[in-house]
Amino acid sequence: MDMRAVVAQNVRRYRLAKGMTQEALAEAAGFGQQYLSELETGKANPTVVTLYELGQQLGVTPAQLVTPLES
Repeated sequence: MDMRAVVAQNVRRYRLAKGMTQEALAEAAGFGQQYLSELETGKANPTVVTLYELGQQLGVTPAQLVTPLES
């Protein structure tokens, strides 16, 4: 299982559910839009702090961001 793909899918899903753009989420979480784009395409490896900050803005726990979707 590729954890980068899991995080990418979850960040994008939760961001869209909140009606946020990449730019809005990146700014609120204190990241650049390019970094968030790389996260959502599975090219970046997020740190625990990154998962925490994104979770805070998305209203989810860091664990939810690393949990694979049920098939």
